[in-house]
Parts: sequence; C-alpha cells; structure tokens
Amino acid sequence: MSLLLSDLPTDIIREVTKFLELPDPISLLRTCSALYTLSIQRSFWISVLERTQSKSTISCPQLTDLSQYTLETLKDFAISWLKLQRNWNRPFPLITQPVTFTRLSEPAEIIFNVPGTDILVLNMSGNVLCWDAKLSVPIPFPAIETGRRVTTVSAPSETRGECSLAFLTTETTAPFAAHRHVARIKHQSGKAVDFTSFSSKISPPDASYFQSIFITEGAVGTAVVIDDRDTCVVTVGVVDASNNSHPDHESVVKLPRIISSKRDMVLCLTYQGHLYNLVEDGLLAQIQHISRNSLRSARCEQSGLYCSEIPSAEGSVPFCFMTPSTPFYGVSAVFIRLKWDEDADEDFVLLTFLPNTLTNAPDDGDSSPLGFDLPCVTQSIPGALVSMSLVWTDHSGFNVTVVVEASDTPRLVLVRYHPETNGTSVHTLAVPESIDLYNLNTVCVDDTAGAVHMIDKEGVFSTLRYV
Repeated sequence: MSLLLSDLPTDIIREVTKFLELPDPISLLRTCSALYTLSIQRSFWISVLERTQSKSTISCPQLTDLSQYTLETLKDFAISWLKLQRNWNRPFPLITQPVTFTRLSEPAEIIFNVPGTDILVLNMSGNVLCWDAKLSVPIPFPAIETGRRVTTVSAPSETRGECSLAFLTTETTAPFAAHRHVARIKHQSGKAVDFTSFSSKISPPDASYFQSIFITEGAVGTAVVIDDRDTCVVTVGVVDASNNSHPDHESVVKLPRIISSKRDMVLCLTYQGHLYNLVEDGLLAQIQHISRNSLRSARCEQSGLYCSEIPSAEGSVPFCFMTPSTPFYGVSAVFIRLKWDEDADEDFVLLTFLPNTLTNAPDDGDSSPLGFDLPCVTQSIPGALVSMSLVWTDHSGFNVTVVVEASDTPRLVLVRYHPETNGTSVHTLAVPESIDLYNLNTVCVDDTAGAVHMIDKEGVFSTLRYV
C-alpha cells in the first residue's frame, strides 16, 4: 500500500516543510485539503520565510524576528515575493499600482535605502536627510548638514532594528577637503525612529586615486589606492555605541599588481568584520582578504588572495561599480564597463556580477567567511549608458537597473542575476510616458519593496511599484 504525504503525522510534515523555500510550499498547499491546513499555522509561514530569506530578500529587514508578525502579514510577505519574482521574470515587467509623484523643495539624489523599510536617505544640496518612500514625505529628524558633495557611500552595517551607513563628502571648490560621516538609523515596523550622525575630517592624497569607504562591526574606514601604484592605504577608526570616534590607525597593504585608472576598478567590501579589496580589469577579478583580526589590529595584512575570471569583457573600458547591501546572498559586486563594437557599429554596456559563496568557516577572526570559487558572469546590453547616477544595485545584488539609450530611445533596463544557474537575464521595465528618462537625476531599485524610486532634475520624486 502506497503512503501519501498527507497520511504522515503532522510533526513529520512540519519537519519536511522546514526544508522548503518559496515557491515550493505554495505547490504543496494545493495538493490536498489536509496539507492546506498548514496555511493557517504561523509556524509554517515563519519556517518557509526563514528558508526563503536565507537565499533572497523578502519584504522586511534581514535580521528581523519573523515571529513578531501576524499570520496575515507573513502570508503577505510570501505573496509579495511570489508576485514580484513572477513579474520581474517577464521580458517586460509591468507596473502594478498607481505611480506616485511628489515635488521636493529642490532636486536631490538618493544615496541609500534601508533594506526592508520605507526609509530612503537623500542628499539635497549638501544636506543628508531621511525620507519616507511610502508616504513621500521627509522624516522629521535634523539633516546632516555637510554643505558638500557626497562622493562615496558604503554598504550598510546592520543589527536588528538598526542600520549604520558611512559616506564621504568633498568640497566643491579647492582645496577639496574631505569628510567621513557615519549615520545611524534606528527603525521599527519599517519606519525610522532615530537618526544620528558624527563626522571627521580626512586628508585625500594629492594625486589621482581610487577611494572606498566601509563600516563593519564597530569599525569605519577608507581604502585608498593611488593611480600607478601597487599599494593600498587602509585607514580604520573605531565607532562605539555612542557615536564617538577614536583615533584612526593606518596601514599600507601591498596589492596583487600595479593599478591603472585606464584599465582597473578598485573597491572594498566587508562581511562579518572582514575586509576584501577588489581589483577588476575586465579580464580578472582579484579579491584580497584582510581578516577581522588583522583589521582590528594596528597592522592590516593580506590573509588570502582569490581570483575569478571574467568572460566577454575584453576591450572594454571601466565605468563604475556597485556593491549590494551584503554579500550574504551570493553577489559581492557588480562592475559596469563600456564597449564599442566596430563590426556592429554599436555601443554596449557590460555588467559583470562577481559571485561568492559562504564558506561556513570557523568564526575565529582569521578564516574567510566568503569564498570566490565561481567565475564572474557578464551580461551585454546594446546601447549607451545615459548617466552614472542612473545605475543602481539592489540589496541582494541580484537586480541592477540602468537607463540605456539605443536608437535615440532610452529605456529602464533590469538585469537579473540568477544564483541557481549562475546566469543572467535582461528585462525592460515599464515606465509611464510622463516620466522622461533623460531628465532623471537619480534612480534606486528596492528588491524588498518591489519598487523603483526616481527623482528628476526638477525635484519630482516618483515611485514605480512592480508588486
């Protein structure tokens, strides 16, 4: 006699569902009425969403305790995830809700959005402030008055209910002094409840250079590489819970080779307190690991070196790079390059995803929590990039939006990375005719909300929702 799944004891069925992630549980619920009863159990949805969240983002912060949500909210998270994946996997994803428009007091740029919340961070004429994307209103906390241009923004450092962000600003006129800022945003139920910051002055080198900023586990710092040299100056300061900064310490780390701005892109990222310097030249991505123990010491040293080959990017020129909020989901960075194909007489935009794996190594402060044993994946898009400010990578690193012009027609392109196949796909997002893509000042894609936020050069803030 054959045994049906529905004949199994309830506790065994629950154990089976712990290994399921969306969309598989939905198919399971549809098999019979006995299994459908699982849909009214909060523990079932918590298990499914925890499993799903281990591989992709859902509509709440990554570190949220899912047991705090009601049954209906948990179901909404699952349904939203399914609808968004189905829509964004179409060749031409559709807008599913009315587009909202709000006129700001002046033009602004989006520099960050807090994962799983309604919080955006805007820079408006040198004033960095919090904005509620859902209500389209400023959040009533004092702005960070920098009076300067934001040049570099870090990936966030997150704990439950709190998100910290570091960014660099420079003067718009000589002598171009720079400042390092740390902003801390506390949030609850998707809304900001506190916004504090502190800053310190730093001295940029008097030469052409690459500069990245990072924040991780109580440390904030910069990595500076001067053009035509093979060294990286890593400057690290300690940040405590009271937003107090402490004296920085500086180390010089030797890179794998001499860096050229005409060929290379250089950046850094952090994970679990470890620092990774990335060097990309269109043929190879080299990843230098500096361990957490080394970073916290007064001397930063290379702990390991990884290489990932890049296909199909030979003959291209560097343009810009983006990093996701975290490499936890499997993408460390996205490199954007430009290429002219003489045979086709056409421009191309090349997006290269640098995948990573979680090593599950001992948390001893020395062993790398990230591995880089997969080759990079490059997606080519016909056309020319309209602007560097119109490129954005979402929190997971799986989705990148770019505004590309081909045949005198701009379009909002979504490039998706699929970790299960280590492949990519290209989609053209629907955009209302009332929005002039040439006139945009900034664009931001939020995978946790299934939305794209835009601000044009006249200061009109708009949100396009695809779920």
